[in-house]
Amino acid sequence: MNEKIDDLLATKESELASLCCAMQEIKLQFVNVTSHFASQWYKDTARQYITKYLDVSINLATDRFDDLKIKVNHLLTESEKTSEKALSQPGIWWHEKPELNVAVSQYDQLGNQQVGNKYPEVIDGPIRVALGKLGYLLEEFGFNVKTSAAHGPHGHEYWFQKSEEKMVSPYFPHMLEWSKPMQETLQEYNRLYKQALLKLQDIQTIKDEVKKRKIMDFWDSI
Repeated sequence: MNEKIDDLLATKESELASLCCAMQEIKLQFVNVTSHFASQWYKDTARQYITKYLDVSINLATDRFDDLKIKVNHLLTESEKTSEKALSQPGIWWHEKPELNVAVSQYDQLGNQQVGNKYPEVIDGPIRVALGKLGYLLEEFGFNVKTSAAHGPHGHEYWFQKSEEKMVSPYFPHMLEWSKPMQETLQEYNRLYKQALLKLQDIQTIKDEVKKRKIMDFWDSI
C-alpha cells in the first residue's frame, strides 16, 4: 500500500513539474508579446500627448523636440528589457513558487466590450509600471504629467504609485487595452495554472495521508 502511495505521489509531482515547465515557456512568450506591445504603445502615446498638449509642443525649441524624439526612440529599443524587468518581480508568476494559499481566479480576465476589460492585477500592475516610464519623459518636457509628487498645478496627470513600503514608481493610470496576443497568452497560462493548482492540492492531500498512516503505524507499534 505504501509503495502505491509513493508511486502516486511521484506521478503527481512529475505532472506538476511538467506543467510548471510549460508555464515557464508561456511566461517567456508573454514577456515577448508584452515588449512588442510596449514598444508600439510608447510610440503611439507619445504622439497622442504631442497633439493633446499642443501649446507645450509648439513652444518646445527645435533641439528640445529632437531630444524628446530621441529619448522616446530609446524607450522603444529598451522595451524588451523594460518588460522583462517589470514581469520578473517576485510573486507575479505562480509556477515559480507554487503554493496553495492563493486565489483560483488570480489570473482571470474579466469584462467585455461594453464595460471594458479588467486584467489580473498581479500582471496588469507591473505592465503599467513599465509603461509609466514614458511619464518621465512627458514630465521632463512639460507635458502636464507628474511622476513623483502628489501635488502640482491643476490639470496635471499623476503617473505614479506608492508601494506599501512608500516606494514611488512610475505607473500609467488611465484605461489600458492589452493586445490580443497578450490576452490569449495569459489565458493559456491561466488554464495551466488551474490544472497545476489542482495537482498541488492532490499532492498535499497525499502527503497528509502519508503522515496520518505513519503516525497510526507508530501508534499501533507501541
